[in-house]
Amino acid sequence: MSKDEKEEEKKVDVKSLVNIIPPASSLKKSKAPPKEKRVKMKKRPDVDQGIILISSKLATELGISDEAEVSIKGKRAKFKVIIQDGLPDTEIYGNDADMIKLGLEDNSTVSVRASK
Repeated sequence: MSKDEKEEEKKVDVKSLVNIIPPASSLKKSKAPPKEKRVKMKKRPDVDQGIILISSKLATELGISDEAEVSIKGKRAKFKVIIQDGLPDTEIYGNDADMIKLGLEDNSTVSVRASK
């Protein structure tokens, strides 16, 4: 009986040790917000040159406040930003002349990030 009691004590000790180990999900770090996002850039005639329209949700997600950088085929262009509610999160709007200068057509895919 003394051997059985010792085995039970060992089992209890292992269980108590396992309870001390935290689950893997608690060790995982929180995910950092993305630095840039791929979106569709569309032409809009009422937007002034050098300005883009961005949804408020996209602006807060990327940390954009007053200027944004748009990257197309390795080219980078800085634009002033107007943040509006009610715009789709996957689209930004720019001036026709700016898009032609960058070599873009309507509904082209670009990368947007906060300007440094």
